[in-house]
Amino acid sequence: MELIELAKSKINLSLNLSGKKANGFHNLISFICFGNFSDKLILKKSKKFSYKVNTSLSDTHLKDDLVIRVINKIKKEYYLKELPKIDLILQKNIPIGAGLGGGSADAAATIRLMNKFLDLGMSQDEMCNFGKNLGSDIPACIVSKPIIAYGRGEKLLKVDFKKSYHMLIIYPKIKIYTKEIFSLIGPMQTKDLDTKKAKKTIELLSGRQKNNILETFDNDLQDYAFKAYPSLVDIINILNINNSFFSRMTGSGSACFGLFESEFIDKAFDSIKKEHPEWLIEKTLLNDL
Repeated sequence: MELIELAKSKINLSLNLSGKKANGFHNLISFICFGNFSDKLILKKSKKFSYKVNTSLSDTHLKDDLVIRVINKIKKEYYLKELPKIDLILQKNIPIGAGLGGGSADAAATIRLMNKFLDLGMSQDEMCNFGKNLGSDIPACIVSKPIIAYGRGEKLLKVDFKKSYHMLIIYPKIKIYTKEIFSLIGPMQTKDLDTKKAKKTIELLSGRQKNNILETFDNDLQDYAFKAYPSLVDIINILNINNSFFSRMTGSGSACFGLFESEFIDKAFDSIKKEHPEWLIEKTLLNDL
């Protein structure tokens, strides 16, 4: 018996702060889609529990592994006498500290996988509720479809958004932790973040052919990250020079992404890869439903 679960990369097409805090967390609203650039969990029945991470990423050190935290929480909350007798392998492709939600995606994939394997009977909402205290991005990654996340990111509003895009993800191998970027935020003007209005705008976009309306989306964390790490500006410039029609930093960085028309993406990938072989560059699809 073998079960496989993908942990898709999280892409924040927008991320806006309200200027208000609750319980020490910034209130935000973010339109999130997911890319085919993924980690993968493989589960096989075994005589005892084992867990292994396979990766080619040289800077991956899973000090506080969310996969293990999820399994231990399941063991505790479902009163299991012992860890499940499985061999669990995480094929780790998404770098940590890139703003791509790799750790949260792994946790979400683990919840979905164990829910199937142990026949826990959790609904999607119950899985989101189970994961939200382990990480604010985990509920969105449970769904792994276009969604508006708000509050501190753990509250979700589903959107009907069916557009998919060719995408390049560039990770310059600069590790940035979310707390670091949020610590740079000083007093800011308060904004009313209307989730219903955002949902309406996004669903109107879904029915349009032109892509320039995407320019209304921005990431309030981007300027803070660019001031702390000026080299990130070069990534956006290079994506734009190579015909990306929409480029942004995702999450709190450091990964940036560019969306492309199909006729430009291969040339852009080859050109940027040649110019910057030191970067991790992935060609993938965004919102491939």
